[in-house]
Amino acid sequence: MKKTPKIFTIGGATFDIFIKAADQAIMRLSTPDKRDEWLCLRYGGKVKVEEIIETFGGGATNTSVAFSRMGFDANFVGKIGSEYGEKVINNLEKEGVCTDFVKKTSRDKTAFSTIINTFEGDRTVLAYAGANKYFNVKDLPVKELEKADFLFLNHLTEKNSKIPKVLLSILKKNPNIKLAWNPGYEQLAQGVKKWKGLLERTEILFVNKEEASLFTKTHYQLAGIKKDDPRYHVHVASKFLPPYADDVSEIMLEFFKYGVKNVVITDGKNGAQVSDGERIYFCPVLSHKRTDTLGAGDSFASGFTSAKILGYNLKDALIYGTLNANSVVNQFGAQAGLLTRAEMDKKFKSQKICVTSAKLTS
Repeated sequence: MKKTPKIFTIGGATFDIFIKAADQAIMRLSTPDKRDEWLCLRYGGKVKVEEIIETFGGGATNTSVAFSRMGFDANFVGKIGSEYGEKVINNLEKEGVCTDFVKKTSRDKTAFSTIINTFEGDRTVLAYAGANKYFNVKDLPVKELEKADFLFLNHLTEKNSKIPKVLLSILKKNPNIKLAWNPGYEQLAQGVKKWKGLLERTEILFVNKEEASLFTKTHYQLAGIKKDDPRYHVHVASKFLPPYADDVSEIMLEFFKYGVKNVVITDGKNGAQVSDGERIYFCPVLSHKRTDTLGAGDSFASGFTSAKILGYNLKDALIYGTLNANSVVNQFGAQAGLLTRAEMDKKFKSQKICVTSAKLTS
């Protein structure tokens, strides 16, 4: 009988409340080399809330639920607090995720986020780190982690966390264990040189475009067209990149200098790019219609990783990630739309996503 892959997701857990606020506006500011967007609510005013939805989030819990739905042996490693903690655990257990390695602290509440949804389907997150701040190396079940087939390391709140160092030690002693890594701002800001050892053992690195630029201190090349009009988002199959997608090849090459096996760089509604150091692939999003974008990155990463664990190539893994993310952004919350293995297989067979590729060159 074939063994079910054992996956440990390591990182944060949050209790989330979604708010649909009325009377909001979006302000956009542009300079020659930067674009910023700001969510505006009337200063000193009373803003009517149209709907409130309670749900769950956090990179490690999102990915653990995704892996469980895909049929893997999913285990969550993280920390919860005295308040909201039982709700988080109950949700994970309902989803079939092992919670034996969850640690509890009385020092703070479970991490908590208030998410304000915009009328465009995006969101602004007010995040309180809570118990995630106290997640440290003492909370790692090292002996159990050594039994893993795959480790998925998510954002770590602690700036000088020793968790990556311990994981690197485990990976060196157990070369068959593979690592997927979605670093947080605290790690990204320290730069790739700081993380050379872990990057050398990273099978799949997940970063968005801005994170990739910060991590490598390398700029991406801006696309020629940046408009919200869907007519400008036509993907011509004969060309590697459509006119709206930024060129991240220089950033890709920088990551490969540090030994990463596969690099995935996402760019929201502008699609995703992945490379194994030889070729670079581009995949567009399925639709620009979005209910809520929270969890899009986690769903993409878990879908992509699931495909690689199942033996799919990079092109098909991109499609897996895109299908999972598309399902999530069309529902509220980071977990509601995560696909089961049967749902994914059905969508994969009928999909007509155009993935293009080219040789990776500077």
